[in-house]
Amino acid sequence: MATKVYTVREFVQDARAIVDGDLDEAKTIELISEPLSRLISRPDCLRDVAPDGNPDPDAGFSIYRSENLAIMAVIWAPDARAPIHNHNGWALEGVISGEEFNHNYQRLDDASVPWYAKLEEVDPSTVRAGETTSLMLPPNDIHSVEIPKGKTLAIHVYGVDLAAQWRYRFDLETGEVTPYVMRARR
Repeated sequence: MATKVYTVREFVQDARAIVDGDLDEAKTIELISEPLSRLISRPDCLRDVAPDGNPDPDAGFSIYRSENLAIMAVIWAPDARAPIHNHNGWALEGVISGEEFNHNYQRLDDASVPWYAKLEEVDPSTVRAGETTSLMLPPNDIHSVEIPKGKTLAIHVYGVDLAAQWRYRFDLETGEVTPYVMRARR
C-alpha cells in the first residue's frame, strides 16, 4: 500500500487553518512545526509549486501570502548571508537541503533611543536538512543567517506578510537601526 504524499498545497491549507484558530504564537508554532517537518522530509517538495516545476530552483519565490501568514521558498546560494534583521512576528524555518546557521540576538537596551539598539548574541543554531527552528515575537525575532556550505533550500513560514511591512536591519558595531522593505517575488 502506497503512502500518500503530503504536498505544499496541503501544507498551506493546514497552516492557514492553524493560523485561523487565533491561538497564541507558541501554540501556533508548535502546531505548524509538525506539518512543516513532514513537508520538508520530501526533498522534491518544491516541485509542487515552483514556477517551472523544478524541485531544486535557483531563486526563491512566494508560495502563499496573506496579512497574517506568508510561506516562502527560500533559496540560499553557497556562502550567502543575511544581515542582522527582524521579522516583526513569529517565524518558522524548515530546511529541505543544505543548512542554515542562525545568529540570534537579544536587545540589551530599553529601545528608548530612536534608531539605536544594543544587541547581544544568544543561542546560535544550525538547522540542517529535515530540521525546523522558530523565532518568537519581537523583540526576540532579531537574527542573521549564514549558509556555511553549499546551496540551501528551505521553506520559511511567517505570522505576518513579510513583504508588506517595514522591517529593520541592525548594525552590531555601531548600534544603528535602519528601516527597509523586502521586495517579494511572486
